[in-house]
Amino acid sequence: MAVVACSSQEGEHALMDILNGHEDVEMAVPDTWMRSFGDFAQGHPKSSHCVAHSSCKAIGLAGDCCPTADGVRLACCDQSTSKPNEGEDDKLEAWEHGLSTVVFHSFHGHYVRAHPNGRVALQSNESIPHEDTQFFVVPNQDGTVSLKTRHGTYLVAMHSGSVATWHRGHSMADDWEKFHFVYHQDGRVSLRSHATDMYITAEHPEIGNPPGAVLGNKETADDWEKFTVKVHHGQDSKIPNDANFSKLWGMDHFGGRDIDAVEAWKTFTGDSSKGIVVAVIDTGIDYTHPDLKDRMWVNPNEIPNNGIDDDNNGIVDDVYGADFANSDGDPMDDQMHGTHCSGTIAGSGNNGLGVAGVTWQGVRLMALKFLTASGGGRTSDAIKALNYAVAMGARLTSNSWGGGGSSSAMRVAIERADRAGMLFVAAAGNEASNNDDVGSYPANYPSSSIISVASTTLAGKLSSFSNYGETMVDVAAPGSDIFSSVPHGKYASLSGTSMACPHVSGLAALVWLYRPRLSAHQVKEIILQSAVRQHALKGTSATDGIINARRALALASAYEAPVPPLHGPRKLAFQDVDPKVGRIGGTLTITAANNEIDVDYYSVHFLSTAGVLMHSIARVNATGAKEMTVELNRSLVIPLYVKGFAVVAGNASAEADIASAATVDIEDYGEPDCGPRNISWGGDADGRVGFVAGALRVQRADNERSISHYNIYWQKGSKRGALIGKVPGIGFMRPTCQGDCELLNISNSGGIYEVHRGAYGNNEDARISLSGPALVTITSFLTEKSYDTLEIGSRSFSGTTLRVPLTVRLPAGPATIQWSSDRSETEGGWTFQVRQLGDEAELELPSLRPPSWGVEAVAAYHSHEGHGGVAVKISDFDSATMPPSAAFAPRAVRFEDTDVAHHRVAGTVEILPSHRAELKDVVTSYHLVLEDASGNQAGHQSLSVAAAANSSANIQVAIENMELPAQAMRFVVRAHSAVGESVTSTSTEINDIVRCAPLSANFSGDVEPSEGIILGNLTIQPALNPTDIVAYAIYFANGTQKANLLGRIAAPLENENVVFHVHAYYQAGHSLLVVSVYRDGNEMEGGAYADVTDWISAASQERRLNRVQREDKNQPFEPWLRHPRQPAWNEIQTLWRAQPTVRHAGAIPMLKAGRVRMAGDNLKLHGTITIPGLLSSLAPVADSEDEQVYMPVVAEERIQLRNGLAEALPGVRSQQVKLTHGQALKGDAATAGAVTATGAGRKLSSSIQKAFQQNVASLVVDFEVVPPAGDIAGQQAFLDRVEAHLILLSQGGAATARLDAIITERLQRAGTVMPEGGLRTLVSEPRLVVPKEQGVKVSVPSALTTGRHLADDRLELVPDSITDEDEQTQQDTRASLAAAAAAALGAAGASGCIVAAALRKRGRSQQESTRGETAALEGVSVSDQ
Repeated sequence: MAVVACSSQEGEHALMDILNGHEDVEMAVPDTWMRSFGDFAQGHPKSSHCVAHSSCKAIGLAGDCCPTADGVRLACCDQSTSKPNEGEDDKLEAWEHGLSTVVFHSFHGHYVRAHPNGRVALQSNESIPHEDTQFFVVPNQDGTVSLKTRHGTYLVAMHSGSVATWHRGHSMADDWEKFHFVYHQDGRVSLRSHATDMYITAEHPEIGNPPGAVLGNKETADDWEKFTVKVHHGQDSKIPNDANFSKLWGMDHFGGRDIDAVEAWKTFTGDSSKGIVVAVIDTGIDYTHPDLKDRMWVNPNEIPNNGIDDDNNGIVDDVYGADFANSDGDPMDDQMHGTHCSGTIAGSGNNGLGVAGVTWQGVRLMALKFLTASGGGRTSDAIKALNYAVAMGARLTSNSWGGGGSSSAMRVAIERADRAGMLFVAAAGNEASNNDDVGSYPANYPSSSIISVASTTLAGKLSSFSNYGETMVDVAAPGSDIFSSVPHGKYASLSGTSMACPHVSGLAALVWLYRPRLSAHQVKEIILQSAVRQHALKGTSATDGIINARRALALASAYEAPVPPLHGPRKLAFQDVDPKVGRIGGTLTITAANNEIDVDYYSVHFLSTAGVLMHSIARVNATGAKEMTVELNRSLVIPLYVKGFAVVAGNASAEADIASAATVDIEDYGEPDCGPRNISWGGDADGRVGFVAGALRVQRADNERSISHYNIYWQKGSKRGALIGKVPGIGFMRPTCQGDCELLNISNSGGIYEVHRGAYGNNEDARISLSGPALVTITSFLTEKSYDTLEIGSRSFSGTTLRVPLTVRLPAGPATIQWSSDRSETEGGWTFQVRQLGDEAELELPSLRPPSWGVEAVAAYHSHEGHGGVAVKISDFDSATMPPSAAFAPRAVRFEDTDVAHHRVAGTVEILPSHRAELKDVVTSYHLVLEDASGNQAGHQSLSVAAAANSSANIQVAIENMELPAQAMRFVVRAHSAVGESVTSTSTEINDIVRCAPLSANFSGDVEPSEGIILGNLTIQPALNPTDIVAYAIYFANGTQKANLLGRIAAPLENENVVFHVHAYYQAGHSLLVVSVYRDGNEMEGGAYADVTDWISAASQERRLNRVQREDKNQPFEPWLRHPRQPAWNEIQTLWRAQPTVRHAGAIPMLKAGRVRMAGDNLKLHGTITIPGLLSSLAPVADSEDEQVYMPVVAEERIQLRNGLAEALPGVRSQQVKLTHGQALKGDAATAGAVTATGAGRKLSSSIQKAFQQNVASLVVDFEVVPPAGDIAGQQAFLDRVEAHLILLSQGGAATARLDAIITERLQRAGTVMPEGGLRTLVSEPRLVVPKEQGVKVSVPSALTTGRHLADDRLELVPDSITDEDEQTQQDTRASLAAAAAAALGAAGASGCIVAAALRKRGRSQQESTRGETAALEGVSVSDQ
């Protein structure tokens, strides 16, 4: 799996073709065993000993135990299990409703009582409710409830208005027995009859008509029709004492639309289990929250807060998880979303605080943050989080996020997690749309490990915001008004499918804890089959129901536990023979089990650094042979977090776990690709003849990806002698540029790189890769705000108001600097300098007699050395006869000019002496001179200063108003001794500070009529001496003091006036101030002033105030529930709609995991292209006054548009593109639709915005791409390539510019008039369409199927895309291509491509692909696990 970003489409296409051309091994996901839900309640013995009853034994019951009458709960026979009324078992039929009851307390203070004779009235005794006041709530599938008395009768409402109870003479409730709970804001409840639509009312006990009567004759609900409901929990439930438990309606509620958590907890809460790890992939978790801190997963191999990557997984201090959004080990929630979800999954129960999660014991929460505080995040970071979860031992992930289109890289990551036995629970989405028609990802990926979750309300109906789908949504769970934990020890109610998802995640954990040996697919089947069907949810999911914890545990107890082999392999051996660092190849040798009676095969897995089995790479059948071999014929990339291989035995029932595995660590055999650049001798510090002491300095290789260390040897003639020592590698990489590098001016002086881009153009894209630690100093910066950005590490810069110089510190490790511009306005450009720390390593030689005078350094990777080295001759220093050696040269010299006159300097030269202890015995003074660029002395000035008495103290030399000689470039300092002057010098460049203000500034006058806003042009006359002026900064000034910065404009190349466009809020009394900005980052305090007068129009002021008032209205507390603006009736016109294609598929095989492999003809990609302004030239229909009506696009234009799309997509023929729907959208409607379709994080370029702002119609075309005929694997690979390119097109840039050119040229052939300013397109993120299943299903009793299919495991190659929480408001951030995957498969020639892969940290490239993790095997089968 790989994610790739290239600076050019040519490079992108080349790399895609190379990688996708490699042969992939098809992956099959194993079937899971299923059992009918109806089986568990049959044939239970009345009593047995605990050790003989698996269900009792699993939860630690003592003595004799048995199922209760309903076959769901368990009870100890040697303990008291009382019943509500002895002898009433047949009447209660507790399977219908459990043993909990409710009482209805009227407004008058009396309880509703059902008498044995059928009469219903208020109880006369106000204080103590009679047992006849207790009702069982029986939920009906249509969303109504029936109320059953302790006498076995049911409450009924007659058309006459009377209310009574009767004995049901039929199995199902009829309309007379059905009631609707109506919930009021004050917490009270009304009962409305389903048959009469009248409310139940309680007449006053004294003045009622008749007094104390209960009637059903009110059309509206007033106080007399409102009741306070009190719940009496039965002995079949367990209620934790958490302070806010009553607010958790999803766990327990009298209305019957909860998940029956309290009934499930009576059976099991997780306390008897070894525990399970649930990874919450979200905004992080507040791991200090009182209800979560004891539920957090703690990395056992990481020492907290020591700043060291103790477990060597590439992340420092990843104690509770990791933060992939900010690339560190602290997943603290800086939003609230992840903490809220976590409380629902596993909030600590029975602790007297806050809330209780579905599984409030036994769960350990792993916090994996990839969403930022804004709620957005990258697909690549989500993939990293999922990979981490697999490697560190999580059994399931909770994923309350989504948005944008599909990504094959994400799909493959989910499928590989599935192969490792992980469950993936995902929110269905909050767009109130059908996921069967328009996919929501990741919920819609076709992996059989996904549970897609919709949201329900307290009334048991689908939440208004929730997505749905009979095929692609699996089940529903409570998601409206869910109370849970939020950061800082607080609690809040939120709504969304994000709140429904953790209910299912918590239930999955509870089932797995209850039956730890179940597979992920079995856990999923249990959850789906145990869901309670509801007529109100019919057609909303594959199950038409809500999850039910009580039924899930009962069904889990009926599943036969898998029986893996007891005998395991004895040994696993492997030796890498692939010479490329980071890749392995060779033979795996498996020593079989001594007894293979229960062994069918052996499965080889990658083994993580945490000792967890990751996805399998090979399977070999057990044949009775003592040894078996698996040939890794092609070079495999070692994935991130992997330390070795493990082999386990398996059979038809299950595979063994890590406890019985044979393992072997991977020792990566590799040879360095390059060597050290140089080795130098720092000078002898030992003044004795024949002895040396000093530093050997090794200049690191340009790229240390294949170097673990450097070996330093003495030379003996032409051979290497004894080893002196080793210098470790640090992953160093010198700055290298990919993309539009020819546009950048890159220079290197003394190890400091300067990168300059002046006035730039459109669609520029360049990326500099390097290693940290490093200091990046921006010295000048002018770009178009928001659209043209310079990204340095994790920080992004744009605009003209950046205060420079500004220094960014890059931490140790791989780093990137990315420059990109869009296709609209440009600016003056930028300059930055890079100083890498650690590019030179030292090895200190103690005083010794050298065996030779030659030293050689050679690169090594572990035990293997490179072929070539670098050498240096060391010299002996005799202090009695020689001037100071290089060891005594100053460490550094510093100088900063304080004289602003040209060609004059003043200030202090600071000399930092050598740290050598012998310095005081050798150096007596220092000599200071000026030199030119060639090293010759400039002028006759020279200064001498005595060495300090304290030899380590810095020495300062004052320079007063010195005139610089012509060509003088630097101050040079040399050490002196009694013998003479050292030949080694230390220098510092002279930066002659020059300051000159602009001559004048003139404001044209305000043309904006609004008060407090000015609009006009500021004309600037440049400074007389423009030396080193790079820009002019424009401020509002209060008197002579700078107020706020408006922006900067680049200095002209010639001495011409420049014009700055001013459009800003204005404070009365301020003027405009223009100051000079210099190359060193400094700017003048004073400059040229321009007076400003604000022109005000009363009418425009009133309009502005009204607009501000509208914009300041309070936004909803939960902005993610706001749907995108839908076009009004008069903003949209359908131009054409293609006839649906009817395809016939044969029988579809049923998969027990509930997913169906779809026929190849059903695979396709869906997308949308928006072209603003294209319809503006078409004539409106006559006699249409209220709305503009546009003529349909002619057939020839549609053909050319289709052909243009096909030409822009890799390997696509015109016949494979179908334009399914064409619409005309106007103005804001088109803009809103375009922003939504192009995905999270995409910000429209200014040229596109201008096209929309012209208030002309946009052509919006839905299209689909279908693969060619062939096998499913080939079709999926084809769609993966097309999907990757559609993601590129959705993000704008060069790829979109090429599409624009293609469509422009083709439409012009058809005679189409282009929009003013040229044609611009917006392409939506693609969506992989998996239609509803077709054909014949194989019937499985009580099986719940979702119609998903299993996709093939192939290398995925896609640009990174931005994802958002499915309920989070889209933030105004710019979409960009993230660092992605792959290289080294012969694709090195694809220049300009950025590749980032999930590899182990030590000594390997950060630019390698994770593709090829499934070996090409000889004579063995690829694993189906």
